[in-house]
Amino acid sequence: MYGFFLFFMILVIMFFIFESLFITFIYDKIRNMKSSYKLSIFDFKLIKDIYETQSFSEAAKLNNISQPAVSKRVKEINSNLCEVFLRKNKKISLTPKGKDIYQFANQTLLAFNSLLDNLNSTFEQSIILGSDTSYLKTYLSAIQKYLPENRKLNVQTYSNSHQIFQALLDDQIDLGIMSGSYTQKGVLKLPLRSDKLMIVGQRELIEKFDKGEESLFLLYHMTSSYHNFLKEFIKINQLPTQHHISIDNLSLIEHEVLKGTGITIVSQDIAERLLENPNIISSSKKLKDIFIKTYAIVKMENKHYQDLLTIIQKLKKS
Repeated sequence: MYGFFLFFMILVIMFFIFESLFITFIYDKIRNMKSSYKLSIFDFKLIKDIYETQSFSEAAKLNNISQPAVSKRVKEINSNLCEVFLRKNKKISLTPKGKDIYQFANQTLLAFNSLLDNLNSTFEQSIILGSDTSYLKTYLSAIQKYLPENRKLNVQTYSNSHQIFQALLDDQIDLGIMSGSYTQKGVLKLPLRSDKLMIVGQRELIEKFDKGEESLFLLYHMTSSYHNFLKEFIKINQLPTQHHISIDNLSLIEHEVLKGTGITIVSQDIAERLLENPNIISSSKKLKDIFIKTYAIVKMENKHYQDLLTIIQKLKKS
């Protein structure tokens, strides 16, 4: 434990030293120049960006500063150190000394970024999962099981697929589990499973329903694709759902079904959980099937993309 703490402190010290690091160049052959001049990490990145983009304005955008600020900094370097750039016919080239600085900048930035990567990999990072409570009951333990080392899981709950998809677009979550048909460029959407809709409830209530007696339905009612599938299922099977209670929470529906309040229509993944109770059975009526597809969604530009892809592939196999 002490060894890890010591290693941690060394990394932190190195990070702050590197972040404020100034590299000193001594050019004895350049006239009218101080014996030494300090360039910062920021200067190195600025010089690299100007040369590689061939544009002061683009370099300004990349570094979140104004173009006049870029020009001013380059002028200061030219006055105190040496001329870095030559501009001819709208092309930006490097002076001989500028080439030396550019090469050194590349090496320094590479080392700096490598240090940051090592720091990031050393510390635990969070992956944020977004879904509704019903899907979380199905997938949460598996996702936690497949989570890579140095990752911890945070969970955000949402009411419907639209909210989940929007949260992903807004970078509020890294991984979403949903049933909606939403798509967008840059979002990877992979099917996890397909579940048929089933009618389940306590044995006595289901037996009455199967005999054609009036039954109280507990129906999920929320602006969502899940609700739309339920409406279609009721329609094509001409189910007598006039006597019903609308509930906007699937977990509450599960709770009330177990209490014997009424029967319900749910996807197979939820039905399987309910059927673990010996008092719960499914209807024996022959019904036309409608399937609800469950998807995992992730942004392709997400920093955890490869880890998330591995998790999704394992979920599909489980």
